Amino acid sequence: MQMNIKEQIQKIDSLEFELFQRKLELVIEKAYLKGVQDGQTKYNYEPVLTKKDLKKIFQVSTATVDRLIRRKDFPRLIPFAGKYPRDEVFEWIKNNTKN
Repeated sequence: MQMNIKEQIQKIDSLEFELFQRKLELVIEKAYLKGVQDGQTKYNYEPVLTKKDLKKIFQVSTATVDRLIRRKDFPRLIPFAGKYPRDEVFEWIKNNTKN
């Protein structure tokens, strides 16, 4: 038995809704996983980082951290020497990393 046009439109609408719902679920899952990842990395550190924290985050030597923090665009807390704002550091990483 063939579906009439109204039934076909309803079927298409139903399929489109199912597709939209699945896409929305994937977006939500991706956002959740990103939040978990941030919680395990970014927010595992205090709001103010030290050179020791930077060494661990970047997994580099102290000399490399020293070169990094001398960059004019690297975030720092002024006037506190050797202190770096966590959220701005992670934002700097995001903005200065090529995928």
